[in-house]
Order: sequence, then C-alpha cells, then structure tokens
Amino acid sequence: MNRAKWMWKYGEYEIYHNMLLHSRRQAFGVDYPSMWPVAAPAPWAEFQTNFSNEKPGYLKLTAVGTGYVVIDNERYGTEQRIEVQPGEHQVNVRIISPEGLVCAYVESDVCPSGEGWYTEALPKRLGEKMERQPVGCVPEYLDVHTTPEVFPFSYKRCDPVSKKQVEGGVLYDFGQETFGRLGIENCSAEEIMVYYGESQEEALAIKEAYLRESLRGQNIYYLRSRAFRYIFIKGNGLEDIRVYYDYEYLPLEEKGSFTCDDALLNDIWKVSAHTLHLNSREFYLDGIKRDRWVWSGDAFQSYMINNYIHFDKEIVRRTILALRGKDPVEAHINTITDYSLYWIISIMNYYHSYGDVEFLKYIYPKMQSLMDFCETRLNEDGFVEGAEGDWVFIDWSDIDKEGAVCAEQILLYAAYKALEDVAKLIGKPYEEYKGKAETLFADINSYYWNEEKGAFIDSYSSGKNHVTRHANIFALMFDFATEEQKQSIIDNVLLNDAITQITTPYFKFFEMDVLCKIGRLEYVTGAVRDYWGGMLKLGATSIWEEYIPELTGAEHYGMYGEKFGKSLCHAWGAGPIYLFGRYYLGVHAFSTAYQTFRVEPKLGGLGSIEGKVPVNGGTVWVKANEASVTVKCDVAGGTLIWKGREYEILPDVEVNITA
Repeated sequence: MNRAKWMWKYGEYEIYHNMLLHSRRQAFGVDYPSMWPVAAPAPWAEFQTNFSNEKPGYLKLTAVGTGYVVIDNERYGTEQRIEVQPGEHQVNVRIISPEGLVCAYVESDVCPSGEGWYTEALPKRLGEKMERQPVGCVPEYLDVHTTPEVFPFSYKRCDPVSKKQVEGGVLYDFGQETFGRLGIENCSAEEIMVYYGESQEEALAIKEAYLRESLRGQNIYYLRSRAFRYIFIKGNGLEDIRVYYDYEYLPLEEKGSFTCDDALLNDIWKVSAHTLHLNSREFYLDGIKRDRWVWSGDAFQSYMINNYIHFDKEIVRRTILALRGKDPVEAHINTITDYSLYWIISIMNYYHSYGDVEFLKYIYPKMQSLMDFCETRLNEDGFVEGAEGDWVFIDWSDIDKEGAVCAEQILLYAAYKALEDVAKLIGKPYEEYKGKAETLFADINSYYWNEEKGAFIDSYSSGKNHVTRHANIFALMFDFATEEQKQSIIDNVLLNDAITQITTPYFKFFEMDVLCKIGRLEYVTGAVRDYWGGMLKLGATSIWEEYIPELTGAEHYGMYGEKFGKSLCHAWGAGPIYLFGRYYLGVHAFSTAYQTFRVEPKLGGLGSIEGKVPVNGGTVWVKANEASVTVKCDVAGGTLIWKGREYEILPDVEVNITA
C-alpha cells in the first residue's frame, strides 16, 4: 500500500505558489506586485476514488479548509477515524477554503490519498459530461503536518568570507552571488540598517541600493529571502555581531558537466550553472534580485538549458502551468506578445524531451484558448500586432517595431506548427492549424523578405526596410528559411558586423544556437570567450542581464534608468551550458524522450573536450580530441557520429575511436 500524499486539483498548486511568488518583490523598501494579472487558486474542490478491500480498514481526512468526506452514503467530518468494512466503496471529499490552497490528506490503509484519486471539473456547457482528471500530488508532501502551502526548499548555513569597516558601518562579502535569509546575532544596537548588493558599489550606495531594511533586536532572523553578494550594515554597537545567512535552494542534481583545455570556458560553464541553479526555484525566475518573477521568454531558454544540466521535468512542468494561469485569457502572458507565442511553442519542446502525452491532453485546450486570444491581435493582412496594453518586446535592441514585426510572425508560425503537432499526437483535428501555418509562411516571405538586402526586414509598414539580427535568427532557429535564404542570412546578417550587435545574453544565446546549428562552432567559441568571458573578467560570479563591453566600472550595473537596476544573476545568461552540451559534446534527442539519441562531438577550435549529458533516465559520457573520441552511456538508443561514420553505443560498453 502506498503512503498517503497531500493532493490538490491538478494545476492549482502551481497557481497558488505563482500567486505567492508574484507578491514578494520589493524595491527600495516598498512592496512591488507584478504588473500583470495573476490567477488565484479555486476556493473549492472535490476529490473522489473507488476501491475494494477484503479486510476491515480505516480512513481519516485532514484538509486545508473546511469540508467533509462521504463514504457509503455516510458523511463524516475532518480528523475523524472512519472504520471501513470489507467490500466495494466510493469515497468523495469536498473542501472549501476562502484563503490558501485547497488540498486534502487521507490517512488510510485502504485508500490513501494520492495516485488513484480524481477530481471532477464542472462541465463547460450544459449537458456536457463532467471531466475527470487525476489529482495533483508530488512525493515531497508525505507528512500530514507539512502542507503543500509551504514550498519544499532546502537550506544551508553560510558565513561571510570577509568583512571590513567602511563608511561608518561593516561591509560583508559572501564570496559570490547567493540567495537566502539573513541572520544576525549579538547586536547591541537599538536599530540597524541593512543594505544588500549584488556588487560592492550597490551595497555601499545607501540611497540607491535596490534592497534594504531597518531591523531591530539582539538576535535577528529575517524570514524574507534576498539576493546578494555583499551586505552593508550601519548602526551603533556592531563590534560583536555575527552575520550569517541560510542559503535557500532547490536541491537539484547536477547531471551534466563540461570541461575543456580552455580554463576560461570551464569557468563560464561553472558560473552559468550557478546562475541557473539560483534562478531554479518554485519555477524558473528571470533573476533573483530585481524581478523574481516568472517571465515566459526567460523560462523558454531555461527549459532548453535544463536538458543539459539538471534534466528536471518537474520544474519545467510547474513553470509551464504557472505561466499559463487560467481561462479566460485576458492579456498576453507577461503582457508580451512574443512571450505568449513562446509558451505555445514550449509545449512541443516539453513533449520532445519527456514524452508526456497525458500532459499534452491536459494542456492542449489551454494552447487553443491562448492562440484564440493571440488571433484577436491579427491585422487585416493576417499578421499579429500589439494592441493597447500589449508589449512587443523581442529584445532590448533598436528594432523597427512599427506595425506588425517580422520576428513576431515567425514565432506565430512556429506556434501554429506546435498546435498542429500536438493535435496530431492526441488525435485532435489539426488541419486548421496546418493551413494557417502554410498561409502565414507564404505571407511572411511575401511581405518581409527583401531580395536587395538578402534578409528579412523588421517591418513592412514603416517603409524603412530595417534589418536586425532577430527575425533572421528566428528564421534559422525555427527552420523557417529556405536553403537559399539561410546562406544569404549568414552572409548578410549573422556574419555582418554592420548589423547592430546584440547586447543581452538572452538573444546572444539564440544567435549562438543558430551559428552552432550551421556549423560555425569556432566563431561561437570566440564569441563565448569575448561575451560571457568579458563578464567574468570584470568579476562576475553569475551571468548578467545585459553586457555592453564599452561601459566601464559601475556603469555596468545600471539599467532601466536606475544606477543598480541591472540584474547580475539572470537565468537567460546560462546559455553556454546548452551550447557546450548540445553542439560540442554533441548529445541530442533523435526521437521523442531520447528513445534514440545521437552523439556528434565537435571541438569548435578547442584541443580537447570532456563531459556528461543527461538523456531522460540515463547519462552519456563524452571525451574527445583531434585524434580520438570515447563515449559511454548507461541506456540504449545511442549512435555516435564521428568524422562522417556512425557507431552504435551499447549500454555500459565504452566506444573508443582513434583517428
């Protein structure tokens, strides 16, 4: 018999914790809730199961909220031990909670809560049958005293690596970017001011530090977790205080690795791994200091990177559910047109990695309703535009955004293709989305491809024929461009220094991805050294939101009109993990959920590479140099491709090829 687990209506756990997350941001001492609508969990739920037992048994209901349990037409309250006689039984639990997450725990030796229980949703239309779906539950919630309203983070006590007296206070350095709860002991001051900084300059800039607070008490444990490397404390009586913090983190296993003969690239991988892990929490965050919110574009990249380091299905699934929220759709995800389209595209990426058809069945109606909303923004030419209140983001760059923007149309095309593919997989009609994708493909080429420039232009409305990297990167990334167009884009855009350079790791990652895809790994090696390495050479211990090499000193920390507005730990900066695993170690799924996979190592101008990549329940180890390659895997389905030849990779059998 399985142990009882806390259970909830599927998807509500993610809605609840997403709501809490988006209420936690602070800026300059005030609370700063999200700028878009956030869904709340439903206040009512019903749970049901059927079972038969040959021996007498029992059950007892514990609930978050108020409610009752019905078994064999008899009603009982919570916390009552109910004796169950042998036979066939149906159990129904109903709970209401005006606040919090509605969830139930049924302790029982015949029908413990968790797998085997179902919830029923009210029918969408009169006369329709009520939908029945499995409950939500996860292994972390086995204890009746620990409800799913508390997210299961882990904690580790940490001390500063140094401290110094400065400007009438004490500056503490914790050695690297981190996240946790501050603790102070033996404080004799009546009141102290605490300033947090991702940089030393920020911590000491008491008027401009993004995070600060006034604290009182001899022994203080501050329960609000913060991002920082430095902490500056001002006040009297600081001589004997002890300062520490409890590092708050998600205990993810680091299943991927990468090293090579270039020490800087090795450091870039490690710092990228640290950056992603700090932003891997209830969901994938954008950054741990400023926003601490879930942004769909940032998450889209985190899903890709996750496959090459943690391969954690659950955080991806949680993030997808949290971002989507509930119907009806009243605004774009994060209010951003492209971020709604990324969300739709991400569903097929999720399936390709994990092969979860049941999730596709659940999420497909939400894909449809979000696309229905996106189509309310189509102009008379059939292209998506931003309406009032919408944000056409794409990237922080000088893009011609007048009218319908080309980059958005390629995302729309990819979203139609994702809907078509998901519909096929779950046996739904797909012809409508197929037809829309085909029509849009022809229209994009007609309106946006400019033969003279040999590239896709940003906008046809303005008449400027402005070319940036973004739409052209998408054209290669989503296999939109024809073979002739690809070569033209490579020559006229990607390798053309006259086209404005990208300044965010966000779109720099997409650019590096397509350059690897077309075989320009040596170029990418140099670009990663210069761009990501440039941040490390300036002392970065996590990857920044934006990097402009021409800036100097504390200028690097400014953004959004604020002196320290830039996030110095941004998830979209961890892209080298994906690049090194996917293209250098060369491991990638060749069929759904890595039932078959390929290993195609490429040195990219390096002398040697070595590492491991998770493959959905297994691991591939790769080691290569100019003269030889060694590959081993603990699951079946692998094929090594080395210098034009193919070799089968059998489980636990090392493959050694010498040139």
